[in-house]
Amino acid sequence: MWWHREHILSILLGFVQILIVSAVVPFITDNSSERLSLEEGSWVGTETSREVQWAETAFRHVMSLDCKNVFFTTAKECEALQTIPKSSFIVHVAPFTGSSEYIVMLPDEKLTRKDTHQGVVVLDPYPSANFGHLVVVFYVDNKRREKCLNKNGIYIDSSSDCLTFALKRRCKNAIKRNTKRKHWARRCEINFLPVVNLKHRKRSSVSDKRYNYLKCWKDLKGYGNCPDLRPEIDAKDLICNPIRDNTKRCSTTHEMVHTNCKIFEICDQAVLISGGWNRETSGVRFKHNLAAFYRMLRQYNFKKSNIKIFYANGASGLNIPGEHAHQVHPAAMKLALRYHIQTLCRSPHCVNSLVIYMNSPSKNDGSSLLWDVDKDGLASNSEVYTVKEFKEDLSHCTANYVHVVVDQSFAGQLADSFRNSPNHRNVIVFAGSKDNEYAYDDEYTRHWVTSNHTQDCTWHIHQQSKNNLKHSSPEAQEGEKGEVRTTIFGAPCNVIPPFTHRELRRDYLGCQPLPTAVWIKKLLASAKGIDFMKTSWSG
Repeated sequence: MWWHREHILSILLGFVQILIVSAVVPFITDNSSERLSLEEGSWVGTETSREVQWAETAFRHVMSLDCKNVFFTTAKECEALQTIPKSSFIVHVAPFTGSSEYIVMLPDEKLTRKDTHQGVVVLDPYPSANFGHLVVVFYVDNKRREKCLNKNGIYIDSSSDCLTFALKRRCKNAIKRNTKRKHWARRCEINFLPVVNLKHRKRSSVSDKRYNYLKCWKDLKGYGNCPDLRPEIDAKDLICNPIRDNTKRCSTTHEMVHTNCKIFEICDQAVLISGGWNRETSGVRFKHNLAAFYRMLRQYNFKKSNIKIFYANGASGLNIPGEHAHQVHPAAMKLALRYHIQTLCRSPHCVNSLVIYMNSPSKNDGSSLLWDVDKDGLASNSEVYTVKEFKEDLSHCTANYVHVVVDQSFAGQLADSFRNSPNHRNVIVFAGSKDNEYAYDDEYTRHWVTSNHTQDCTWHIHQQSKNNLKHSSPEAQEGEKGEVRTTIFGAPCNVIPPFTHRELRRDYLGCQPLPTAVWIKKLLASAKGIDFMKTSWSG
């Protein structure tokens, strides 16, 4: 069986990769018999290793900071940071390299340019929050005490290692210039785990150059547990790569997605988007969120073929009990994703209720990270779904109603951009957090998938979440029309007496027949350039 051979080969390649990395990682203590080792994609090591000293030194330093004089976050956030117990932090390290050196990248900038470093340690105080959220990053270099202190470093006598804060470029000056601008200091936060590569060497293979050495430290005494991540082999490459796989199923356009718009039929449609950026920011829980939201939509008769899922680097399928595996497209296929949404929104009488669920790592401007396809740690235009692009795709959408549910950090940034928009009069955006807040522990998703949508408006479901969420403040914004008050499947809500299930199935759930006269009327209107948004939705 060819696919058995291919699967075995991919596993062997993954094992070889781990061996390569283990060989490259240098000795980490004065005792050369000791080294960090990889275990299920995380570092493990002894309590006497120098990296333990890094973590302890970094933690003590954060706890002793004068929060009135910090530049990596706001004073308020710094004070909140110092109330978090040590056991809630998790630690990520790129081990000491000796003579080799690391370069360090964030999605929005290179942290290192000409300078390189011998180690990196990251404290994550909010492991249950979605990225982006604050992480505290230190560089480590072996140097003399005087040189370390001159750089405002933290010196470790036993190893001669020097820890220095990693800061975004020009942030200190920017904060001074923009002290009155809303949430400006928060823009200086490092909100993602950096990607840490070895500096290019002539004999290095591409896989060596692009290997991310920053890993969570498993079972580090006194600290929290590493998150549950996907197997390394699952996050290694795109599941569907149009360059590698020259087939229609791996096209970057509608040929891959199969957008369904049938004549004489109007349907409820859904698009579920969950980026991941890389394995370290792509926890298993995000795939579980997709499955839960999918099950909820199926419960309210959204047809399988009308629910499209875009997830990280892709997956072989979403397995739901009682159903065949549902196809999952890579979120990295941005063109296919945008083409699908645009097609749904520009096809007359294709969609009654369009539901879009977003659960990706997000930048502080509301943009969604999709996947680091080239593994360089930097977010190129094709790897980010910006708020501007999302608004363009939904502009003058011909769906009767558009419900957007956003469970990601800084979700309020995206929601606020739709406020009173004349181009989005039938769009309502439900955000699980304000524009300067993180999303925590899948709270908002759980609220939506466990709510009863049979009679309640989506607006009412959202309002209820304000009492249920513990860590963030949900908000909702809508376009200029401001009249999207329906259930998730587009039915009138809070009807007395309530619709019977038979009435719902006949008139609202799933797909409904479209009268020939209405279809022809709208088609002729389109040919004459008439604005659908100014015509009656009911025909």
